[in-house]
Amino acid sequence: MRWLTRKLAPSGEDRALTRQSVPPTLLAGSTPGPTVTPKSALSIADAYACIRALADAAASLPLVPYRRTPNGRQRLGGSTADLLAAPAPATTQANLVGQIVAHLNLHGNAYVGKYRAGGRVESLGCLHPERVTVELRGGRALYTVTDARGGRQTHTDRDIIHVRALSIDGLLGLSPVAQCREALGLSSTLVEHAARFFQNDARPSGILKVEHGDAGDVMQDLKARWEQGHTGLPNAHRVAVMAGEVEFLPISMPADDAQFLEQRKLSATEIARVFRVPPWIVGADTGGSMTYSNTEQQGLHFVTYSLRPWLVLIEQALSADADLFGESEYCEFLLDALLRADSATRSEVYTRALDPVTGWLTRAEVRRLENLEPEAEPAERAAPFVPIGAADD
Repeated sequence: MRWLTRKLAPSGEDRALTRQSVPPTLLAGSTPGPTVTPKSALSIADAYACIRALADAAASLPLVPYRRTPNGRQRLGGSTADLLAAPAPATTQANLVGQIVAHLNLHGNAYVGKYRAGGRVESLGCLHPERVTVELRGGRALYTVTDARGGRQTHTDRDIIHVRALSIDGLLGLSPVAQCREALGLSSTLVEHAARFFQNDARPSGILKVEHGDAGDVMQDLKARWEQGHTGLPNAHRVAVMAGEVEFLPISMPADDAQFLEQRKLSATEIARVFRVPPWIVGADTGGSMTYSNTEQQGLHFVTYSLRPWLVLIEQALSADADLFGESEYCEFLLDALLRADSATRSEVYTRALDPVTGWLTRAEVRRLENLEPEAEPAERAAPFVPIGAADD
């Protein structure tokens, strides 16, 4: 080993790689940038748009409880259904689901507290993830909740439903904001650069050059008349006419500033990738044209790969809670609202579904799917049509 050291590092020559001997640009994390936290991430327009798209889409879906039966399943009523419909006073199901999805995307964890009255769960509410710490004792997760006054209480999974995102230890979910803070910090830096560019930039759009003109009053008068005739939206693109030896020299934007616009587009696409949201949903550059057909496929892609993984996490976490659901009971989001086809496609499907021989729906079921009132006298399935003379064959 000593021989190898002498061969690699001759005497009198220092080949050690230290932070002082390596250029700063080659050191990871050496570039100063803004510290991105879950709270500050919401001030980044692209991140806010992605999180809101996911939270709003999830909140718009009904969460329905079911019971498994030998013939399939049936919807549940009673206290569980009422609790999911109105989790707490002045809180709707959409409020609760949207908050859970927002916490998952910001912190990687969502904690739903179960509030009891007489031993029975009467309401559900999200706890702020920054006020909850999780530890494992004796193979069981314990949750320490800190209130606004600094008081601490320790609870078990009997009192808190833990919904976690992608995890590497099985205890806590990974926060997309914490894991991808570099991409979010770049977007924040670009926005700050744009604000300072327009706020502090002293570069004029052009220069009025006057031959043999050195009188201060004449120059100020020329400047005032030029601004009066060509400044502001009403005077945009007007023809300029000046007497004397006056020349207007335009100043163009430097290439570095023009490249900033392209970098801004790339940053928006990168953040959309972090939250696994199609760029077109947040108005980012898609790299191609959008048509009716591929827009429909992109919508299906959003539901399947962006939204559904979060919905499954919520469904399984709630369904596994013994206070809310029994052994054969569970809850599920109805995706029909987001996957609803256009009227022409639905009409074609219903026509096949009402077929007397191969159909699988009744008129009453179709009207219920379309949110229509029931018919006065529900019509039965019509008898199969048999052509005249076919019965004799």
